[in-house]
Amino acid sequence: EWGELDFLLFDLPPGTGDIQLTMAQKIPLTGAAIVTTPQDLALEDVRRGIAMFDKVKIPTLGIVENMSSYVCSNCGHEEHIFSHGGGKSMAEKSEVPFLGHIPLQMPIREAGDKGSPIALNDRTTAFREIATNLVLETRKQNAKNLQGPTVQIDL
Repeated sequence: EWGELDFLLFDLPPGTGDIQLTMAQKIPLTGAAIVTTPQDLALEDVRRGIAMFDKVKIPTLGIVENMSSYVCSNCGHEEHIFSHGGGKSMAEKSEVPFLGHIPLQMPIREAGDKGSPIALNDRTTAFREIATNLVLETRKQNAKNLQGPTVQIDL
């Protein structure tokens, strides 16, 4: 029992498998946020995921690009080990919002290993920007759902 919630997020494995389809059929969902890495192969999964959610009438609230860059903690040099910008490009092509980038950072991994996700303790991370964007997109979707059907009368 979670009590009253504003949001309930499900972190699902990649792809368009049974879990996603079962949830789409059994649970009323506001929308889906898709997390990807910037590589072409991962982006193909995103394209298929968006298509699947479209088929089951679940809006894609946006795309997040994980492992977007690495900044050396010693010298500050930024590198795009897994490429960069693929998530944003896919969002533009798919006409869905881009929610933000998550860099490869040691503090993210260390906090997760300790069981204390960095998003709970560090309010300046990319997670705050992504969470804010996701809340805004959810509000937009909820507003659309409240408007009801559109009726057109031709005379």
